[in-house]
Amino acid sequence: MSHAYREDLSWIHDLGFGDLARNAAEVLLRELAADGVGEGLVVDLGCGSGILAETLCNSGYDVLGIDISPAMLDMARHRVPEARFRCESLLTAELPASIAVVAVGECFNYRFDESNSREALRALFRRIHAALEPGGLLLFDAAGPGRVPGDGRLKTYVDGGDWALLMHAEEDQALGRVTRCITSFRRAGELFRRDDECHELDLLPPEDVLADLARAGLEAEQLEGYGEHALPPGLHGFLARRPRAA
Repeated sequence: MSHAYREDLSWIHDLGFGDLARNAAEVLLRELAADGVGEGLVVDLGCGSGILAETLCNSGYDVLGIDISPAMLDMARHRVPEARFRCESLLTAELPASIAVVAVGECFNYRFDESNSREALRALFRRIHAALEPGGLLLFDAAGPGRVPGDGRLKTYVDGGDWALLMHAEEDQALGRVTRCITSFRRAGELFRRDDECHELDLLPPEDVLADLARAGLEAEQLEGYGEHALPPGLHGFLARRPRAA
């Protein structure tokens, strides 16, 4: 788990790649409003720098954020001091009773925790079901086959002025895994500081995810986007609910 987002990549991700969390927050707020739920605890798994948590807290909800990156959590605590945050694996974290659980940004795919597996994820879905109040929501996205489109190899570059990012991604279709090697550059005075990280993600076919959610007792639908914002190739959204008591 030492390869989780370190300081510079966390800072760049927060600055340049926060739209997914913002869009997901708006979807969750609309769903909660439609259910007439105006308060309560939301558990934010893989909470990152607290972008989604901030939106929820500003709308009157309590938030518990869980992440394994200390650098991400430092930013989250600064951004949302009224929320609670814990540094631990989402696979084993104790989940309190809640009105909703969210996991945005391929949280269930990452292999930062080497114990991550299909069975571990199935167990997590069961624990989420147990933690949710009747009618409670689970909103998340997961990378599936085709996450790296075309021939399964991608090189890209992003220039943010005070930062830059080089990324090489490769999808192993036989293994069902994506490897992303990321080189980040962040301005430090007159120079740029470099750091390198490699992330591995196990791909989850959406039909398998839906089946696992159903086995956990959650009623689920697949989303092609968060609201009007379409998800990129190979990334699938899911909105699940613990059924209300009869």
